[in-house]
Amino acid sequence: MIVMGAKMDGNLLKAAAEAHHKAIGSIDATGVTSAADYEAVNAAIGRLVASVPKTTVMDVYNSMAGVVDSSVPNNLFSKVNPLDAVAAAKGFYTFKDVVEASQR
Repeated sequence: MIVMGAKMDGNLLKAAAEAHHKAIGSIDATGVTSAADYEAVNAAIGRLVASVPKTTVMDVYNSMAGVVDSSVPNNLFSKVNPLDAVAAAKGFYTFKDVVEASQR
């Protein structure tokens, strides 16, 4: 992860930090940021990941298999509405595809 972070575009890191700061500033009484700020944070993260070579991103992804026990995903899935979990996964995969399409 440190290698991946070191390879990220510095200007994009600054923009992502600013998006996070703005999102934290718009948190409401229920602890939720605005939809626009949430979207801006996710877009900034996508641009950061896309600024790193795919092989580096995949090295980080594959290294997590050795850190996270294989029972964790099923345990998390069992704690939520399955339809919500599937919808969230589909959203993540769509996000992944957009990032991958713009990756250097």
